[in-house]
Amino acid sequence: MVTGHLATAYLARSRWPRAALLPLLVASIIPDLADFALPQGDQCRTSCELYTHAMPAVFVLAAAAGVLAWEIYHRRATTNLVIGLVLLHVVMDLVTGFKPYWPGGPNLGLHLYTRPPADFALEAVLVVIGWIVLRRTPSAPRAAVHPAALVVLLAAQAGMDLWFRHLNG
Repeated sequence: MVTGHLATAYLARSRWPRAALLPLLVASIIPDLADFALPQGDQCRTSCELYTHAMPAVFVLAAAAGVLAWEIYHRRATTNLVIGLVLLHVVMDLVTGFKPYWPGGPNLGLHLYTRPPADFALEAVLVVIGWIVLRRTPSAPRAAVHPAALVVLLAAQAGMDLWFRHLNG
């Protein structure tokens, strides 16, 4: 789940219009960004998720992101939503992923990534809903609710699903 995470940021911003959208978008994918920052390759692919998606790591990422959000924005809504979106990331990954969520724990999740059409359908629905809800908000950022933004998000999800199918095909 990638664009689905971004959709949660859209939904959060529509509910709390005083929150800044950019940190919400970043917070919604922080565990994935941290995953990409770690060494890549077969050796790290399975064990590195413990450093980015397991509960102890997610708590650290959420706290660090919250402190950074407060230092930059000085807005309680933005800070609280940043922390919440980092934590929500793991819950949402239970639908699409299949990974350990605590050290020594079993892999959990529905592993929807192995079914790209279903993954695309779910994430596309989330993105469209998030985009529509934010678009109806009076103070919505123009760039985020422009039709091109929706097209880019859907194209990005399609590209990721095709790439995942290629890697595992």
